[in-house]
Amino acid sequence: MRQHRKSRDRRLSVVIIAICTMITFPVLMIPVGLRESTPAGVVVGRAYAAAYPYNDQEEVYVEDWALVPGSSDVTDPTGDPDGTDPTLDTTADPTATTDPSADPSVTDPTGEGEGEEPDEPEEGYMPIQTVDPETGLALIEVADGETAVQESYFDNSEQIEKKYAGVLTAQIVQTYDSSNLPIELLDTTAFIPTDEVFYIKTTDTILKEKPNMDAVTVASVARSTQVTRIAKGDTWSLIRLESGVEGYVLTNSLSVEMVFNSIDRTVWVDASGLKLRSEPNTNCEVIKEMKRWTRLHCSGVANDQWYKVTLDDGTEGYVYKSYTTQKPPPTPTPKPTPKPKSSGKGGKSGGGSNNNPPPKITGVNGESIVNIAKSMLGVDYVWCGESKGGVDCSGLVVYCYRQVGLSVPHQSNSIKTKGSSVDRSELRLGDVIVYDLKGNDGTADHVAIYAGNGQVIHASSSKDAVVYGSLDMGKILTYRRFIG
Repeated sequence: MRQHRKSRDRRLSVVIIAICTMITFPVLMIPVGLRESTPAGVVVGRAYAAAYPYNDQEEVYVEDWALVPGSSDVTDPTGDPDGTDPTLDTTADPTATTDPSADPSVTDPTGEGEGEEPDEPEEGYMPIQTVDPETGLALIEVADGETAVQESYFDNSEQIEKKYAGVLTAQIVQTYDSSNLPIELLDTTAFIPTDEVFYIKTTDTILKEKPNMDAVTVASVARSTQVTRIAKGDTWSLIRLESGVEGYVLTNSLSVEMVFNSIDRTVWVDASGLKLRSEPNTNCEVIKEMKRWTRLHCSGVANDQWYKVTLDDGTEGYVYKSYTTQKPPPTPTPKPTPKPKSSGKGGKSGGGSNNNPPPKITGVNGESIVNIAKSMLGVDYVWCGESKGGVDCSGLVVYCYRQVGLSVPHQSNSIKTKGSSVDRSELRLGDVIVYDLKGNDGTADHVAIYAGNGQVIHASSSKDAVVYGSLDMGKILTYRRFIG
């Protein structure tokens, strides 16, 4: 009886030690999992799998003294078929541990038959797996007691199909109009707003009301015209012309670089000190300055503003078109016998005299401007001049306004955008008239001061002096007022 009690106590101690080990080891591993930012439950599961790996094909070892002669090939998987330990009960029937093969009610635990030990699992065999909550993938055994995530017995394509199951997909198909040109895929409200300068690079480009060649035509745009893109779609762009007209064009008809149309033209410099530039802009290198009447051969024109030219000495560059003329220089004539100079100041030999009395200035008003302009009648025309010794057209305006304390730019094209615009019906004395005398290019090349009664006072290059002229002596671009 005492021996039986000791045997029972010994078995109870073994069970207690095993349970404590099973609990303590996973708990000790929890801090490691927490440092790895892994859920504690997963870490415990991993630690338990590492400490007690499961394998239903693993050999079961039984102590030699528990084997019955003749049963060396097949062992009882539990080692205690009747739930008792034969080493503790000396009265146990030794026949209880006989070879299970002798008993038809006992089956081979391996399922492989007597004397055969399986080397590999059967086809279709899947080990018991734990799903990692972080990835949704199975944890599988990759070494003794070690598991790995990102491994799976399942085909990867199946997981991809599951991952994107239920996601709507679409195939974008480009459609074309009756001209076989692309129709814009985006709604115009989805166009990206922009503010960029471009140039038309295609010939006879058509501006459309909608991004479709079958839509209404708004305008035709010449090649090399500068435009502003204000919105961008997939294949079309919304642009604005200098006139303010807006419409849609195909994006591939636009160019970031200035576009030149090929021409074969001879022009002459119509200004003193015109700069030949390396690029068609005013921020680039100046190659040289040219004198008036320098001959230029033009091979291209861009945006009706810049010429690509070659000088007689072979130098190539770019010049601003408005400072050139297609009229050849005047043929030299024999120099006439000089006449005595007029006693008037600012007069020119053979030209009109300037014996006018000093102007009457009554304040900062148009009447004072006209009186000052009258005092300049007969003064020589001198390029870039702005004094009683000589003036050009814009120099006369600068001189007259300077006498009443106002500043005006010395360049006709700059005057065009300064001051305030007024209607013809609202013209007052002293207002500045801006003309385009060289063509219909919209560039200001002459200015004059309104003197009333349909007359202006201006510095005339053809008459080589400051003279009266008609208000309608040329195409008028704008009327500007500098005195409120």
